[in-house]
Amino acid sequence: RTVYPQFDPIINGLQHNGVQHNYALGDFVVANCSSDMSSPPARLYWYINDRNVPSDYLQPQHESTVENDGFQLRQRTLEIRFYIDEKRLGKLKGKLVLKCLARIDAIPQATRESTQIIYIPTTDELRNQKLINWRGSNAAYHTINPPSVNATLDGEWSVDEDALLP
Repeated sequence: RTVYPQFDPIINGLQHNGVQHNYALGDFVVANCSSDMSSPPARLYWYINDRNVPSDYLQPQHESTVENDGFQLRQRTLEIRFYIDEKRLGKLKGKLVLKCLARIDAIPQATRESTQIIYIPTTDELRNQKLINWRGSNAAYHTINPPSVNATLDGEWSVDEDALLP
């Protein structure tokens, strides 16, 4: 007897306590995709920006089996590992769309999928953010405050030497 997966696959590893990790160019991504229980087991496939992932990005698939009412139900997990680089970003600058597909080859209508999006700031966005942070930092203002000058009515004046920059 065939048991269809009831739920979409689950993608783990891209979030911590429900918050998406921040990624940048050069970062190493590790994520797992786990299928729902089914019989026969679903085969898992990873895609990045709608392109099939090369096999060297993948770890060996793991399978666990549970017996339920005399049926062998199987669940599979497939891990992906890769570095974020310009080539992988392709035309979608600043965004990686990771998709996991769980398919029972003999039953195409039982195919389920999940998608997660990783946002990667572009080099220009990072430059702009550094400029905004620099303009908003207190350190920038300490260097432009003029030293305090004390003047008296008789024409004498003095400079507070502690306020001068080295």
